Amino acid sequence: MKFVRWDEGDLPVEALCELWNEELAVHFPISKRLFVQNSLECQHLFSEGSWYVVDEGQAIGFITTKYTKENENLLPAGIGWVQALLIQKEYRNNGIGSQLLKKAERALSDRGVDKIIIGRDIHHYFPGVPSTDPNISFWFEKRQYSKVNKVKDFYRIAPSQAEEIKTTDICMSPISKDEEVQFLTFMEESFPGRWEYEAREYFTRGGDGSHFIAARYGHEIIGFVRLNDLNSPVIGPNIYWNGLFEGKLGGIGPLGIKKEYRKKGYGAAIVQTAINKAIQRGCRHLVIDWTELDQFYKSFGFNPWMEYLQYEKYVKKE
Repeated sequence: MKFVRWDEGDLPVEALCELWNEELAVHFPISKRLFVQNSLECQHLFSEGSWYVVDEGQAIGFITTKYTKENENLLPAGIGWVQALLIQKEYRNNGIGSQLLKKAERALSDRGVDKIIIGRDIHHYFPGVPSTDPNISFWFEKRQYSKVNKVKDFYRIAPSQAEEIKTTDICMSPISKDEEVQFLTFMEESFPGRWEYEAREYFTRGGDGSHFIAARYGHEIIGFVRLNDLNSPVIGPNIYWNGLFEGKLGGIGPLGIKKEYRKKGYGAAIVQTAINKAIQRGCRHLVIDWTELDQFYKSFGFNPWMEYLQYEKYVKKE
């Protein structure tokens, strides 16, 4: 059995995707495009803390980790993430996962990381530990990770027709390419951090703006919602598991309204606009990911779908 660092030799991408789907496709079927985006091309991937395991020429497990390498003004410093840890079922309970985690934790600590978070990374797969297998949570708890929160994904079948939007104070429409600078200025002023980073990445990768819907009060952008589908240059987390569905999947979110315009119903109006636009674009299924706003999204006909427990621990410096 051999442990190979992520950046040593030729990474067996196809084999790792096959391993993932053999173990997880019932709930989380992965595509090669998604794996490459999240675990190879992501600028924050930490190769020195990421490993795969080979036994008799077969990939039987891996761990991927990240830390903030760029745009530190927008993303948290001193944080390390375990993006994914997977061992083939037949090889579990032999200490392989523990060895991978220890290697990753040591490398992150040597890099100066103060806290390690399970999931929630830039280009994450999961916003926490999926509750599909309670043993995973127990496994991390035994290794001194503390549960800090619980979040959910929501799902609904797309409505057959658009619904009326109950506000006339604002107008809502997709961003056009020539509004890129205005929109990114709005994000910088109103939602600095991860959401701004993700919006900038979208345009850097060639996005034309159509996957963001803006709410405007007069000429001012006062809110936004993202509407993802596979035509976007970046696969958004609310459409990661599109392989589960027959027919087109649309992902709604994140959603943000400028502070001084909140509590006026504009958030509900822009979500309904996104639903209507998703219908126009042929979406048959809709997903909202990583949220605690249960009642808000239930009001649009969404129901809880996936649940995640969020874990983290502080690194002990030697």
